[in-house]
Amino acid sequence: MLDATTLTALSSSAVGLLTPLLKKAVEKGAEELGKSSASTLFDSLKQRLSRQGAKEALDDLAEQPDNPDAQGALKMQLRKALLEDSELVSFLKQWISESQTATGISQSANVSGNDNKVAQIGGSGNTVSQ
Repeated sequence: MLDATTLTALSSSAVGLLTPLLKKAVEKGAEELGKSSASTLFDSLKQRLSRQGAKEALDDLAEQPDNPDAQGALKMQLRKALLEDSELVSFLKQWISESQTATGISQSANVSGNDNKVAQIGGSGNTVSQ
């Protein structure tokens, strides 16, 4: 069984990598969605999800990739799904690893102690505030 930190990291990473792909697909229009890597991941992930709430959260994110509520809902539903499905854990770990290699993004943080704040960002034009 995965610990809470691993569940959170895995679901957050998956949503964090999927969101920009869905944004690009939405910008290009529905006809381009079928040709995109977002569609491939979206379809594969949706087929692997057995929880109806997780499928709905994935659909909501596809419709509104900029909506932080949709992102949060999918993270929560993925955490629940990951507890029930070890094959989904393997699938997401593999996809995240491949995606990070393809984009050149690899981040990690080892934090100990109390009242720590950590921010990690990939890309450009990002802002971090407290």
